[in-house]
This record gives sequence, structure tokens and C-alpha cells, in this order.
Amino acid sequence: MADQKAKHAGSRKLIGWGRIAACSLVALLIFLMDRGPAKAQQNNCAVARAPDARLSFINKAPMLDRHRSVRWLNNRANQGSRYMVTGLTEYELQAQFDMRLEPVEVAVGRFCLYPIRINPKVEVVKHLVYVASELERGTCEYDVVYAHEGQHVQINQHMERDIQRELDAMVAEITADFAAMRPVGAGDVQRLQRRLLAQYGRDFTRRLRVIDLARRDDHRAIDTPSEYERLSKACGPNSAFQTTLPQALR
Repeated sequence: MADQKAKHAGSRKLIGWGRIAACSLVALLIFLMDRGPAKAQQNNCAVARAPDARLSFINKAPMLDRHRSVRWLNNRANQGSRYMVTGLTEYELQAQFDMRLEPVEVAVGRFCLYPIRINPKVEVVKHLVYVASELERGTCEYDVVYAHEGQHVQINQHMERDIQRELDAMVAEITADFAAMRPVGAGDVQRLQRRLLAQYGRDFTRRLRVIDLARRDDHRAIDTPSEYERLSKACGPNSAFQTTLPQALR
């Protein structure tokens, strides 16, 4: 009987140690699970929220210039003898890229850079429409030239929409870029910041250039010899397009 009690006591003691060991194992697993996200957080720079992105587009209403002769317009357009220029539209942009990055310490001596603000400024500095001074207001020829230049104005005015679309795409790419970045040491923060600001500034300039090339293609699509031929006949066979303007151009 005494031996049986001793055996039972020993069993209870083993069971007690087993419970302690099991509890320790669970605590270790919880500890490791808690460390996992923290360690992952130290190894990447996941962006908590997208940067505040706003395009500052300073528009300029097109201005009509009626003081230029048909000879001046052709010299300005530098078209040679291919066709006669009776109207001309000039458009010019200036752009400045502004971006703010904020360093955040994510581990001891390790920093992530986060994009806080992206605010490019695009300004229309020239939007001039010329109609040959030899054409009188209210005439068929004037209206034809004015309407054609109006198409060029509309193409230019669509640039704001195109730039905003590209900025939205750029912000999405920047957010993904930063999320994939690794933390850097304190001594590398400024160097990385300068490099990234220059890199994204060049990228925005490249995107503007692509938009401008597309704009020029749209202009060329309505500035064709066949279109000029059609416009020259829009006011009849003896209009100023065949009489007054060619004489003034000589």
C-alpha cells in the first residue's frame, strides 16, 4: 500500500513537470510569434499611407495677337515654301518638382524614409494665338483660321488632365518603391534623401516630356497638307487665301 502511494505521488510529480514544460513551450511560441512582425518591421519600410499628392497647375488663358503679318507668321513658323501659315499658336510650360521625405527610426540606429508630400508645380508661361493681320474680323477666311487655331488651343488645354493622370500613376509607383526599401543607417539618410529627390524629379520631367511629345503629335495630326488644302478652299476659289495673303507673303 505504501508502495502504491509512492508510485501515485511520482506520477503526479511527472504530470506536474509535464504541464510546466508545456506552458513553457506555449510561452516560447508566443514570444517568437510576437518577435516575427517586429523583426519584419525592421527589415522593410512598409508605407502606412500614400503621400499627399497635389498638382499645382497654373493656367494661362490664351491671348489673341492680331498685330502679326502673314510674312511674320511664316518666318516665325520656319516652314519655308511648303505651305502658307495664316495662323499660329504658341504654348510653353515651366515645371518645378517638390517632394518631402521624412526619416523615421524603425530600430536602433536604423531609419526608413517615408514620402509625406508630392507637390509638383506646372505653370503655363505662354499661350498665344496669332491670326494674320491681313485678315479682317468677320470674314470667312478669319473665321476659318480662328477655328483651326481653336483646335490647337483645346489640345494644349488637355495637358492639365494628362499631367494629373501621370502624377497619380507616379504616386502609386513611389509608394511601392518605398515599401520595398530597406532601413538604412543614420549616416546614409541624407545621401539617400538627396538621391531619391533627384531621381523622382528627373522621373517627373521625363513624364512631362512624354506628354509634350504626345501633344505635338496631336498638333501635327491637324496640321497636314491635306487639311491646309481643304481650309484654303473653304471660302471659295477667289478668297484671300488665293489672292491677298500670297501677295502679302511675297
